Amino acid sequence: MSNNEMGIIIGGVAPAIILGLFMISQKLATRNSAGPGQFLMIMGGISAVIGGILYFTQGDLEFPTTGVLWSVSSSACWGISMAGVAYALFKFHIPIGKLNPIFNTNTLTSVLIGIIFLGEWSQVEVYRVISGAIIIIAGAIIVSKS
Repeated sequence: MSNNEMGIIIGGVAPAIILGLFMISQKLATRNSAGPGQFLMIMGGISAVIGGILYFTQGDLEFPTTGVLWSVSSSACWGISMAGVAYALFKFHIPIGKLNPIFNTNTLTSVLIGIIFLGEWSQVEVYRVISGAIIIIAGAIIVSKS
């Protein structure tokens, strides 16, 4: 198996399955009275444990300032977005099957930023990316109307 295939499995397929389980777990947590605050504190604690294990076993114990600042930005984005999801599930009892496809159009944001600002356009087939984006948008529209 090539490095590219391993990267896609480890960084794409496995997280897709695990994040699917994450969303079901989040729905069950809110259904059983775990509010957004409790949910995010527990999620943050577990993430800190997993991060600590990786940090101390990967051998690179440096804390580069720019990398840390981008990590803070990423964490804030994740926390705020997951707080919104948890609040919608907890307060408004939105079905996860309706909510998840809509907020997963976030793919479009990261793809566009990657292509435009990170110069990844040379690493992808732009027409295929645009075709996939159209399908994602169409799917979100269909799901939001269900």
